[in-house]
Amino acid sequence: MALGKVASVTLLGVFAATGPCLAGEQVYRPTNPTFGGNALNGSFLMSTAQAQGKGVKSGQQSPDLSGLTSALSGIGSGASQAPIVVIGGNGLPVVPASP
Repeated sequence: MALGKVASVTLLGVFAATGPCLAGEQVYRPTNPTFGGNALNGSFLMSTAQAQGKGVKSGQQSPDLSGLTSALSGIGSGASQAPIVVIGGNGLPVVPASP
């Protein structure tokens, strides 16, 4: 009885060890013709992209730098003491009271 258990465990171990050996070679085949794929896929990919549309932009697309322009306007104007400008975490320029 013990010999049967040892044989079954050994057989299971052999199958577990040889399982990965049965895998085949993985070859990358691009779909997009721009990257070397089949040229016949081009019209299908283009029609799929056109069907998706341009999409909808949500939220602010660029940072708001309106306050930065006014804060930096005095720098380089020949004034003897230019203010130190610190950009805070919210992106708004802050001139500290004492540098």
